[in-house]
Amino acid sequence: MSAETKPTPAPAPAAPGLGWIKAAPHRLFFFLAILLLLTASIWWAAVLVLRLFGLSMPGAIAPTLVHATAMLYTFLPMYMFGFLFTAGPAWLAVKGPDAPALLATALLAFAGAAASIVLSIFSMPAAGIAALVLGACWARFLLIFGRLVRQSTAADRKHAMLVLAFMLPGVAGLAGYALLCISDNLRWFAWVTVAGLWWFVIPVFLVVVHRMLPFFTASSIPSISAWRPYWVLWCFLAASVGHGALELAGWSRYAWMLDAPAAVFLLWLGLRWGLLQSLRIRLLAMLHVGFVWLGIAYALYAADGILALMGARGFGLTPLHAAAMGFAATLMFAMVTRVTRGHSGRSLTADDATWLLFWLLQAATMLRLLSELWPQRNAWLVTAAILAWLATFASWAWKYVPVYLRPRADGKPG
Repeated sequence: MSAETKPTPAPAPAAPGLGWIKAAPHRLFFFLAILLLLTASIWWAAVLVLRLFGLSMPGAIAPTLVHATAMLYTFLPMYMFGFLFTAGPAWLAVKGPDAPALLATALLAFAGAAASIVLSIFSMPAAGIAALVLGACWARFLLIFGRLVRQSTAADRKHAMLVLAFMLPGVAGLAGYALLCISDNLRWFAWVTVAGLWWFVIPVFLVVVHRMLPFFTASSIPSISAWRPYWVLWCFLAASVGHGALELAGWSRYAWMLDAPAAVFLLWLGLRWGLLQSLRIRLLAMLHVGFVWLGIAYALYAADGILALMGARGFGLTPLHAAAMGFAATLMFAMVTRVTRGHSGRSLTADDATWLLFWLLQAATMLRLLSELWPQRNAWLVTAAILAWLATFASWAWKYVPVYLRPRADGKPG
C-alpha cells in the first residue's frame, strides 16, 4: 500500500483534565459552583455538629448570618451564570462569550465567595470586603449578559431581560451584606435576606421555569401543550416581589392575604402543567416537584400568618426552608443535572443513582421542615438534615464533576 493510500490513524482520545473546564461556560461555572456549595455545606455541618455537643464554631459573625448569605449568594449565582452563558445565547440568537474570556472573573468570584465564608471566622470587615469582590465580579457578568441582550434581534427577549433585571437585587443584597460586615450593623440583615430570596433567587428561577418547564413537558408528553401565557409569569413575580416588600416593611402579619392565593394558583398550575403525568419521566419529574414546592411554601407561609393572627404557635422557619431547600435547591439540582447531561452528549435521563440522590435531597428537606415542628428534637433533626444534604451534594459532585473534566461523550465540541 502506498503512502498516499494508507489510512490516517484515528486520533487518541482526549485525556480528562482541568483544561476541559475552558471548553464551555457551563463547565467552568458548574465546576466552581459545586466547590462553593460543598464549602458552604461542610462549614454549616461543622457548626451544627459542634452545637449538638455543646460546642461552638469560632467566628467573628453569627453563623446563621453567614449561612443564610452563603446559601443565597455564593454557589447559586455561579450556577445561574453557567446556565445564562449556555442557554442565554440560544434564547437571544447571539453568540455567547467563550469560557476563557470569563475565566479570570469567574476565578476571582470564586475566591471572593469562598473567602466570605472562611474569613467570617476571623474578621467581619475582611468578610465584607470579600463580599464586595464577589459583587463586583457578579456585576461584570451582568454587564456581559446585558450586552448580549442589547445585541439580540430575537423576537422574544422578555425572559432574558427579566433574568437580568432580577439579578440586580442580588448584587444589591450582596452589597448590603458587605455593609453589614464592615459597619457591624445587623439592621442590614433583613435587606440581605429579602433581596436575596424574594427579589433575586425565587424570581430568577420562576422566569426560567416559565420559559422551560412547559416546553420540556410538551416535548416529552405530547398530550400536554406548552401553555405559558405571560400573565402567569406576571402573577409569579408579583407574588414574590409583594411578599418580600411586606416582609421588609415589617408587615409580615398581612402577607397571608397574598400568600394564600399564590399557593392555590401555584399548586393548580403545577397540575395544569402536568405534574402527575411527569412522574413517569424522572428528569422531568424532578423539575415539576421542585416547582410544586413553591406552592407548598406559600401555603405554609399563609397558614403561619393566620396562626399568628390567632395567637397560636406558628411554623417557625418551615416555610422559609420549603422555599429555599424544597423549591430553589430542588430546581437547581434538576436543572444543573439536565444541562450537565445534555451538554456532555449524554442522554436526557436520570439514572438510578441520580434519582436516588434526588429523593435524598427531598428527605433532607423534610427533615429540616420537621425540625421546626418538633422542637424537642430540633437540634438532632437539623443536624440530620444538613448531613443528608451534604451526602446528596457530595455524591452528586462525585458523579458529575468528572463530566466537566472530560470531552463530550458524542465527540462534539463544547
